[in-house]
Amino acid sequence: MKRVVAKEFALVEPFRFAVRERAIDSVPKGHVLLRPVVAGICGSEMLYFKGEKERWKLEERLPMCLLHEGVAEVVDAGADAKLKVGTFVVVNPMIPCGECIACREAGENYCMNSKHMAATADGLARTYFLYPSERVMPIPHGVEVELAALTEPLSIALNALEVSDVKPGERTAVIGDGPIGYVTTLMASYVGGASKKDLYFIGIIDEKLSLAADFASTLNSIRDKIERLENSFDVVFEAVGGGSHRITIREAIDILRPGGRCVLLGLSRGEIPVEIHKIVNKGLTFMGSVRSRMEHYRRVLGLLQDDEFKEKARRIISRETFAIRSAEDLEAAFRYADTETGEAKTKPGRVLVYFPSEIEGDRSNRI
Repeated sequence: MKRVVAKEFALVEPFRFAVRERAIDSVPKGHVLLRPVVAGICGSEMLYFKGEKERWKLEERLPMCLLHEGVAEVVDAGADAKLKVGTFVVVNPMIPCGECIACREAGENYCMNSKHMAATADGLARTYFLYPSERVMPIPHGVEVELAALTEPLSIALNALEVSDVKPGERTAVIGDGPIGYVTTLMASYVGGASKKDLYFIGIIDEKLSLAADFASTLNSIRDKIERLENSFDVVFEAVGGGSHRITIREAIDILRPGGRCVLLGLSRGEIPVEIHKIVNKGLTFMGSVRSRMEHYRRVLGLLQDDEFKEKARRIISRETFAIRSAEDLEAAFRYADTETGEAKTKPGRVLVYFPSEIEGDRSNRI
């Protein structure tokens, strides 16, 4: 292969990216050389950007390239890679160890020793990188790369739906009007079969809630008073986390029926006070749901070939996009995408960033 020099947009300290270079001279057996095309900015990465992760993680892991959900193009392939140059692929950001008790018994998404992009390994914020070919999946014909970039969050929602073990007819609520809340609501409706009257999408921004108004009942918890839903739901998905976690956990406890189940997707730092007596007296079950498995990726890519699902998934793509040519471009994208202090606080959608080809116009960014 021809030697390439990758530009890596690394977070060196909170709120600041810098460009570093890395030479790639060959592609190992079973690996592919990838060129990132489009990626989404996830809330978990925002914690690194804003310096809200545990101090030891910031000290040990930075500098680090962020972004873990997205699409790349195969530029070169090593022996046994079985992928053609020019193929657009979805990248599974996690490489499990395959040996720990989680991998053997619980599932690869719970791996205790995994390399995970934008957490324990560099992410997609670079112009080229090497990756195991078995951890990427070709995008089906007719699926735009922007939609394919949603595969990872959609797979997380699909896994959460399975964890919940929600049954037809059970009343379900999703707390959180961000992208993860929306795709979880979509999965509960489209895959779980929940009817509009039995499925609630709860948040605080009307424009965000409106995205699901045709397949879920929506409720603005500030204006409409969530208290009227007390003891109403069999299953609740908490998809907020962050600084609002102490509020949303309390809301989940209150709106669950006795014997109800709560699936936690949101992440936050530190301890969250909860009213244990309510959990005990109501016999509630709380379950964590993290990441997803390759089987979920395959199923999501299948769903994205369905016109109805595709149309509903597309709604969660932000109207604002960013082309990344410099560290400053990426910083601007992250500042916009901050749902607590950025413009994305009131505007719906997953913010996508694009990595232009070195030769502008040499290929389309759509399949």
